[in-house]
Amino acid sequence: MNPLLKKKRLDRWWRFNTLKKAFVAAQQAPVNSKKEVGVLDRALRRIGYRRAPHDLVLFWRELLSQGALRKPQLDLADANRMETLGRGMAPEMLPAQCWLDLYRLCIGVGFFQTGRILRDHGLCRMITDALATESAGSDVVIRGLYAALENGHFEDAEALLGKLERLGGFGHDLAQARWFFRLLQSGNGGNIEDGSGPLAERDCEFGAFVRGQRVALVGPVPNDKAQGAEIDDHDIVAKFGYRGGEKGRDPETQGERLDISYYNNTQAHQLAESDYGPVFAAIRWAVFHNRKGRSLFPAEHPGLRQLASIQWLLPDTHFNAGPNAILDLLRFHPAGIRVFNTDLMLSSGRFAGYTPAGAKPVDYTRSFIKTHDPVLQYQIMRRLWSQGCISGDDRFNQVMGMGLQCYLDELQQAHGARDKALF
Repeated sequence: MNPLLKKKRLDRWWRFNTLKKAFVAAQQAPVNSKKEVGVLDRALRRIGYRRAPHDLVLFWRELLSQGALRKPQLDLADANRMETLGRGMAPEMLPAQCWLDLYRLCIGVGFFQTGRILRDHGLCRMITDALATESAGSDVVIRGLYAALENGHFEDAEALLGKLERLGGFGHDLAQARWFFRLLQSGNGGNIEDGSGPLAERDCEFGAFVRGQRVALVGPVPNDKAQGAEIDDHDIVAKFGYRGGEKGRDPETQGERLDISYYNNTQAHQLAESDYGPVFAAIRWAVFHNRKGRSLFPAEHPGLRQLASIQWLLPDTHFNAGPNAILDLLRFHPAGIRVFNTDLMLSSGRFAGYTPAGAKPVDYTRSFIKTHDPVLQYQIMRRLWSQGCISGDDRFNQVMGMGLQCYLDELQQAHGARDKALF
């Protein structure tokens, strides 16, 4: 195989765009023609799969009929037909990764509920593949383990943890997976350091700071509710992407205090290119999502640390800022975490100053496809909320209480195809 093509196949954004181009080209073909299916088959082969089976062809043709070139205006019956065809396909029909790629295509086209159904097929296939034989490879076992955890199949997850242990060589990752298992199963992960050696010095210091404290985790969504005093009343206040000054510190709606700030790679780069000394001096801890962000600053600088990422366990995606921060804090046993100003992307605005001046507007649908699977974010956050690991303000509790189906309806209304088809 061409080494370049082999590398491209590992890139979920490239795979999505390959399917998207096929979708756009097929919409221009005559209805029910061989060309409609031919472009799909070529795209699937290019990505690394076999030609489309019969049921997928039926689904594909219905999806084409909903595209902007064929039906600009949509109604509820359109979505219902798509969902019915999606449910009618058997999980074993396609590889797990193919289901995820088709899920992302549905998100891009704008059908979020239909995409969720295909994603469910993918998770089902992950579990089946991982449990099928004792000789399943580590990548297959890891995917099945995550799928079992998200679906609440804890007996299957326990069996797959055993498989992972027998494969050997996972060290701290295995301890981290067992902690995550206990957290989702019972709401109490225990000590993640059990069986994996002592915590690093910075983590020990951070743990001493967080342990037993009431933490307010404040997101960047604008809010006109006067809850700043409630936020500031917590023992610790954590926020995101702080770059100095009063950004994110509105005393009425966000609270003035700021003890911990979490940074993704983009925010870390922005900060590294500025005078970051006063920023770090104004807070107690700066926490980076991975080594790349942390490496932009001197190793000896006090109050800086990198969180222990659980990305290796996730099925070809990343946690976004909220789950990353929550899981990081939960490692150190705070007395409680209360989430404010967060609605899991149902509103696209951010508080003034959160995004640097001149930055391009965030394309949230692109983010859902390329980086942050919205179903995964919601499912994990809701599980932690239902287990009592976290609580929230009125808006956050409303979003958690609506359930996945209603959440995706609102997400589609905000970012997907509602009345007008996309592509």
